[in-house]
Amino acid sequence: MQEYEDAPPPADALAESLRGFGYSAETAIADIIDNSITARARNVFVNVELAAGTPFISILDDGEGMSEKTLREAMKLGSQSPLIPRAEADLGRFGLGLKTASFSQARSLTVASKRKGGEVAIRRWDLDYLADSKGEWRLLTSAPEDAGPHIERLEKQESGTLVLWNKLDRVRPRHSAAVGGAKSHLLMEQLEQHLSMVFHRYLEGGQPKLKLHVNAARIRPWDPFLSSHPACRPSPEETVGTANARIRVKGFVLPNKDMIEDEKAWNQAGGSEGWVTSQGFYIYRNDRLLVAGGWLGLGRPRPWVRDETHKLARIRVDLPNSEDAAWQIDVKKSDASPPENLRARLTDLALAIRGEARSVFVHRGEYGKSPKVANLARPWKSVRIGGQSAYRIDTIHPVASYILSSLDDDDRSIAAFFKLLENTVPVEKIWIDTVEQGELPATPFSGETREQIRALARDLLASLMRGRGLSEDEARAQLRRMAPFDQHSEIIDEI
Repeated sequence: MQEYEDAPPPADALAESLRGFGYSAETAIADIIDNSITARARNVFVNVELAAGTPFISILDDGEGMSEKTLREAMKLGSQSPLIPRAEADLGRFGLGLKTASFSQARSLTVASKRKGGEVAIRRWDLDYLADSKGEWRLLTSAPEDAGPHIERLEKQESGTLVLWNKLDRVRPRHSAAVGGAKSHLLMEQLEQHLSMVFHRYLEGGQPKLKLHVNAARIRPWDPFLSSHPACRPSPEETVGTANARIRVKGFVLPNKDMIEDEKAWNQAGGSEGWVTSQGFYIYRNDRLLVAGGWLGLGRPRPWVRDETHKLARIRVDLPNSEDAAWQIDVKKSDASPPENLRARLTDLALAIRGEARSVFVHRGEYGKSPKVANLARPWKSVRIGGQSAYRIDTIHPVASYILSSLDDDDRSIAAFFKLLENTVPVEKIWIDTVEQGELPATPFSGETREQIRALARDLLASLMRGRGLSEDEARAQLRRMAPFDQHSEIIDEI
């Protein structure tokens, strides 16, 4: 028999340490709402009051509630083992979320709960009280004095649970130097954006599974995939994994800016972090979003980074909650890493979506306007020189070929100018404008009047007929296979 001694951690020291898990205000509140969903709540009411004499945050649901015994167990740290199988709809795992999320924002956590036909049970952790408890885990059985109005709201319900945070010493917006009212406004904006994204699949539809309110305002869902937009390009859903751990994967190539109605809609579709940051994998467990964007360390030949050219690529992954350990889901439900046996297949799937997204980004508004043209003639081509990308005029392009063949043997001015153009393509400037300044190059014929485009088409049509000996019908057909006229066939009809 092994000899041992009991070595429990001091309550005050451990509770203070648990405050450093790295929650933001919105991720902490989302963790509390997970418990409401697990308790089959249909409505959750979040109230944030930071300007009052005694600031507070409350989360009230109409779920099944807890008995006094169950509440006492729920308030213990590590109240359930992550190794125990859970119900399919259970969004918890470690038995830490309620406490760590709450302590990350407040020094006082009160939970009141009521079962159908039962009385309200109350338990409270107060970190200041624990500091004077000589290391003992003293769980209070009463609410703070100013909690009366909050408890009354719960008492009027048939059942439900109230989570109340007081002594809010760490509630602040992310990445902001705002103060006063601006700080409170920014925090509310970030909270609403986060909840509308994380729980969007619960909030969607005419009869949503959940109605969520923040300071009486109904939260509307934000769909990361713009799946209802006619220009969204979803891929077929694929199932990967073993028979005991089936994981569903579906890719989406989002519409380019040209296909979205206005600037506000475009910015909203980009998400709170912007288009580039929002690309990549979206990991869900039981319809709850865990990870929003990023490439999970996948890539070939090296891990992918988030860049401008792949910003339209988003991939949905649905996990059962039995896969938390395999995917290394953390306590905050904000990080994941795919298991080794799935990485190659997920990389292959992502390669296809990234490739299609890059094509849509490069060609911009061309998709959706006209069918793609086979053997499209473009005046520029990409080549490799010394292992690096370079851009050259395609001399077999019908017009370039005609110009070069019509030159006198002694007149090399046009050929020399072509060579000058090829060696002065402003690649660095284009890249800086696109990535660092967030600008997209103008689409073909931007700033040109319709008459100017028609005049150019007429000149090219004449060149094809004169230089290549084509009939008018043949020349028109050739012109339709030239970029960017492949997207403007109606103008060719007009000349």
